[in-house]
Amino acid sequence: MKKHNIYCLLFTSVLVGQNNNFYTEFGGAGYLFTVNYERMLTKNILSRIGYGSNKGENRNDDSIKNDIRFYPIGLSYLINPENKNIEIGAGTTILNGTLVMNGEALDSKTKMYYIAGGIQNNSEEIGLLLKLRIYYLFLGEFSAPWAGISFGWSF
Repeated sequence: MKKHNIYCLLFTSVLVGQNNNFYTEFGGAGYLFTVNYERMLTKNILSRIGYGSNKGENRNDDSIKNDIRFYPIGLSYLINPENKNIEIGAGTTILNGTLVMNGEALDSKTKMYYIAGGIQNNSEEIGLLLKLRIYYLFLGEFSAPWAGISFGWSF
């Protein structure tokens, strides 16, 4: 129920949004690949929600399913909103399933957080969106730098 309240709060039509983005991200907050929706809440603040999944093989222990779904949720701040080109943000990625990293299984109770910074470029004439981000991921006892590249539409 709490998840639904967060979604409603972030993406309700009552909020005055100036821009919407729909894009795919390779790497990034969803580990390998996510599909994302972003809404501009104010002149400088973007909210994000996404979905990704990964069906992997676990060679060490057949009793652990290595299928996982990722739900990145976050907020970003645009430093130069006129050009919409510099962005910093933070958020969490909700895990559904078991992720195996370095032979260690991390279950859904493990919290994944991230901070990010990067650039984005929108082509207003045709609505294309390109984002390049650098992330620092915190996942249980693991933490590491990570990168993401995104392609999509701005409308």
